[in-house]
Formats: sequence, C-alpha cells, structure tokens
Amino acid sequence: MEANGHPRPGGQRVLLSPFGLALTLLTALAVLAIGLKKPYNNWDEIGYVAVALSSDGHHGASLNEATYGSLRNAVDAATFDQMIQGDYRATVFRDPTSLQQQLPFYSIRVLYIQSLKVVHALGFDYPEATHIVSATFAALSVLLLSALSVRLSAPIGWIPFIVLACGLLDIARLSTPDAMACFFSLWTVYALIKKSPLVFILAALLPLVRTDALLLSLLVLAYTFVNGRKTVSVASAMAAGALYLFATKSNGGYGWLTLFNMSFINKTPYPATLISSHALRDYIRPYISTAFGFTQQPHFVIFGLALAWLLLKRARGTVDDTAPMITICLSFVALHMLFFPADTYRFFVFAAAASLTVLVADPYASVRRAP
Repeated sequence: MEANGHPRPGGQRVLLSPFGLALTLLTALAVLAIGLKKPYNNWDEIGYVAVALSSDGHHGASLNEATYGSLRNAVDAATFDQMIQGDYRATVFRDPTSLQQQLPFYSIRVLYIQSLKVVHALGFDYPEATHIVSATFAALSVLLLSALSVRLSAPIGWIPFIVLACGLLDIARLSTPDAMACFFSLWTVYALIKKSPLVFILAALLPLVRTDALLLSLLVLAYTFVNGRKTVSVASAMAAGALYLFATKSNGGYGWLTLFNMSFINKTPYPATLISSHALRDYIRPYISTAFGFTQQPHFVIFGLALAWLLLKRARGTVDDTAPMITICLSFVALHMLFFPADTYRFFVFAAAASLTVLVADPYASVRRAP
C-alpha cells in the first residue's frame, strides 16, 4: 500500500479477459502482417545488410556486389533506383571504400545484427531478415503493451489506438533496430513497475540493442538506486557502461562529433575522413529546427499531456508508482534530444506508448482506488 492508502499499480492481480486477449492478438498479428507485407525498404536497410554480409566474410568490391545484389533481388526496380539516387547514395553504391566507411554506424547495434544472422541461418536473405525482425519485435511490443495495460488497470480496448498513435506500426515496417529497442525498453519499464529483479539484467543489456538506450538504462537504474537497491543498481549500471563500450569500441564506432556532423551539418559519403565544423552556429541550428519540428508531431501532444499530468499529480499530492515511469520516459526524450537534436519519432515510440498507457489508465485506476 502507498502512504496515502492507495494500492500500488498492479497490486491486485487482474486477468486478461477473452475479449482483451483476442483484441491483443489481433492487433499484434495485424502489426506483424503489415510489417512483413508492407516494409518501407528504407535507406538503413543497406547498412544493416552490409554489416551482416561483412561478418560473413565479404569485403571491398565483394561486399558492394553482395549487398546491392541482395537488395536488387528483394525490392522492385523503382525502390532500388531510389536507394541509389543522389550524390551521397550513388557514391556509396559505386565505391566500396564509401560503403565500408558506413558500417560503423550500423555494426554497433549488436543484438540487432545477431538477430539478422539468426533469421538468415533459417534460410532467409538478409533484406527479408530485416523485415522479419522488425515486424516480430513490433508485434511482441503489442503483447508487452497489453501486459502493461493490465498491470496499470488500463482498458485493453485502447491498445489499437496506442499502437497507431505512437508509431508502433511504422517501426514494424522499418529495417532498423527500433522495433527491437521498443520491445526491450517496454520490457524494462514493465519489469520496473512490477518490481522484478529482471529489470537489472534488461537495463544492462539495452546498449547492445541501441547504444543510445544507455540513457534509459541509467535513468532506470538511478531510480532503483534511490529506492534502496544500491549495490545491484551500481553493478547493472557498470555492466551497461561496459557493454556500451564493447559495442562501440569493438565495432569502430564513430564519435559524437562525427555523428552530429553527418546528421546535421555535412553528410559526406566518407565519414572516416570527415572534418568537423568549428562554427558554433552549425551546432545551435539543429536544436532550433528540432524544437520547432517536434511540435508538429503526435508525440509532442502525448508528452505534453504526460508532463501536465505529472505536474498536476505532484501539485495535488496524489503521486503514485506510475509517476516515476512517466518521469523516466520524459527524461529519456529530453536527454536524447539534448545529445542528439533529432525529432525522429522512431526513437521515442516506447516512451510515447508507455506514457499514453499511464494516461489512459489513470481514470480507471482512480476508480479502482476509490473506497
């Protein structure tokens, strides 16, 4: 029980109704099917396929031929042409040195690359493997959202809306590790709410999915540290840091300056020889444009409502165990944008989904808490 007499979220075991189970499974299957049948075949697919093929022994001209040959077989002619149009993409397509220099941006997603290799071992080409992995983890994220909804007493009927509003359907169609990151991030948040020791293992592993997920690891572990699990929290944080260093150093990951310049200032097909800008305005401009662009996204509404909800709860003195989850999600978004000022929605799908679930659950949880 809380000090104010309210039960903790999930304090009463609630079973998923047959309707809720059916709706969850149908939503997950729909996400899976759309991810498999309607993939975006985005630019990053080239990088991840190239990393996987490189680990299989392809290098130089052989890597270019294998990478683009597999993509040519996987997509239609118009999509393939789009993948090699423009000076940057055309250079990567033509020059094996350029493609080789792209690999460190992608090889640091250790668990994602390994999952591609597992699917490939089952008989699928690497481009198709990227579709299978993203669609599968997006569908599994739906199941986690359902479990989180039950834990927080949120109505399961909201699941399809949360999936659409937060972009889960989109990341199911992207050849990126974002669906996998969403799944592991939601699992970490769920374990935190459930007060499961598994949270320490998941928090340590997050940087192997996406290196920027280290921010979530440290936020979660800071919370567990403050709430009494000091030794295990420190150990998990050290493990997360070590795995982050392993993922970046062992794969020749580029530093922050290279990533920032490539993303916002000067995108060159030869990042290994990139000379970083020394103009302060070049580093300020992305923050201004991102601040404006973020206000145009549905996530801005969700996070705005979550912040207002949190402030209102604190003002009224009715904060419960869901408040730290909102705080962690909002802090992750803020810190991520501070270090990498991009309003790219796919980075924040888990945070939006978890926050929206709390907002949806609150009125029903209040009724459940009523005497």
